[in-house]
Amino acid sequence: MKGEWLHRQQGEQLLLFCNGWGMDTNPFLPLTATDLDVLMFSDYQDPGLNPGGASESASSFPAARLADLFKSYTKISLIAWSMGVWAGQQLFAPWAHRLHRAIAINGTLCPIDDRFGIPTQVYAATLAQFHEAGRLKFYRRMCNDRKILETFLTHQPKRSLASQRLELAALQEQVSCQPPEASLYSRVVITSQDLVMPTASQLAFWQGHNILSLGGSHFPFYRWDSWEEMLNALQ
Repeated sequence: MKGEWLHRQQGEQLLLFCNGWGMDTNPFLPLTATDLDVLMFSDYQDPGLNPGGASESASSFPAARLADLFKSYTKISLIAWSMGVWAGQQLFAPWAHRLHRAIAINGTLCPIDDRFGIPTQVYAATLAQFHEAGRLKFYRRMCNDRKILETFLTHQPKRSLASQRLELAALQEQVSCQPPEASLYSRVVITSQDLVMPTASQLAFWQGHNILSLGGSHFPFYRWDSWEEMLNALQ
């Protein structure tokens, strides 16, 4: 797992963002942040944070400093999306009591599952057919809208096919199910036309929780101009 700063003003408020499978910072460059520091986690080939080192860039976040975050900010929120909902649960459950809010978007704690996530055969087929054309097909299903897709492809991840395939395979081996009662999330956002993590499966998993239903596809982020606007809309 990698940690990278998307925005760093060294203010008093921090937003933790657990990204989806196959992503990096690039698709989220259109979103601005004025009052928030935004720290993104992605690439779940290894469920632990990669250790810090001299070779890291200035934007990277060393694992040793994770505990320091909760000493450095007066208010910390978490947004997790897609496979990041599961990853965020693994990483931040011990810190749940310190989070001002925790929001899950289009994901469950059982993300590869025939009832509560991506059907197992669909996931296996995605892995088996993951090549350039297969990647583009996934992006189309993820966006499910011509204008959103155009914007996304302008800012598509810069990761290699090999890197994304390795992550996809690693998640197939790592992911296990946790019950919704164990969830650290105080708000669950589910879009009505999710073709990746089926909307019906999400609703089945999260029944009884604090659900906000929105229109749109699996990738909902370009409806907002900033991370602050997103947080306000989803609270």
